[in-house]
Amino acid sequence: MMEKLNILVITNTYPTTNTPGDAPQIKDQVEAIKAKGNDVEVMYVSHYRGIWSYIAAALKIMGLSFQHRHYDLIHAYYGHCGFLARLQAKYPVVVTFLGSDLLYRRDSRIGKPAARLADGVIVQSEEMKRVSKREDARVIPFGVNLNLFKPYPMQTARRELGLDLDEKLVLFPWDPARVVKRYDLIEEAVRIVNQKREKVRLISVYDKPHEVVAKYMNACNVMVLASFHEGSPMALREAMACNLPIVAVDVGDVRQIIEGVAGCFLCTHDPADIAEKINLVLDRGERTSGALAIRQADASWGADQVLQLYRFILRAGRGGPQ
Repeated sequence: MMEKLNILVITNTYPTTNTPGDAPQIKDQVEAIKAKGNDVEVMYVSHYRGIWSYIAAALKIMGLSFQHRHYDLIHAYYGHCGFLARLQAKYPVVVTFLGSDLLYRRDSRIGKPAARLADGVIVQSEEMKRVSKREDARVIPFGVNLNLFKPYPMQTARRELGLDLDEKLVLFPWDPARVVKRYDLIEEAVRIVNQKREKVRLISVYDKPHEVVAKYMNACNVMVLASFHEGSPMALREAMACNLPIVAVDVGDVRQIIEGVAGCFLCTHDPADIAEKINLVLDRGERTSGALAIRQADASWGADQVLQLYRFILRAGRGGPQ
């Protein structure tokens, strides 16, 4: 049996009672690592509190070098927290990058240096690995919580959510205010679809508990992703687990995820093309077999991959268990 590890997680995005939609995949991974017999302590750096939250966290992290509290390793999620984690010299640091912290110019100004300074780097896609300039980076997308994201009768989900039973629903599971997600393109595409069809509605779902998002994925007819860039979009794999048809642009590892799954279509950023693919899904009128394709990539699988990296780093001579 492998020796138990004691891990400090530092993250600036984490689900709370007030913000249940903030990166629940991180909590799922933390809980999966705990479930394998490890101790994990979470230091949440609330980005809602602005710079003062980061200053307070920086002071705490610098103080770790002088405390008796022992960790085997620090795991930081998102590039900003990876940079913070390097303010101490006592423990090795693993950084998980979520996407924009390497792919978006503003955030990558901190993300790229954080990647160079880390002992271990986890990214969501091969594109992110190239951008990180770390040949040793591990591509480990977040695993899907298959206890929540699984097929569920559409009509039942709609009744429970109070949705019209006859409408065709197009799901956008992000905040429309996030410009990178291109809600405007999907809104225009749905307008085009409605020129030929009746009762097709675009609904956005964000900052909701995981179980509510899963219910919407089972209630809707199709999910559309039109982002400028992505790492490995979590919502896409969650939709797959619910057998929800998907229309998506070819960014990140989208092609790899949906390729070969009947009822899922790649599109361009042209609203007319998005509309055409939405119509293909609606004409088909069936769910997909996405759950079968995604069944191996659950949260437990993701935790196993992360633990393998932890132990590799510790065996490399950084003071941890062999």
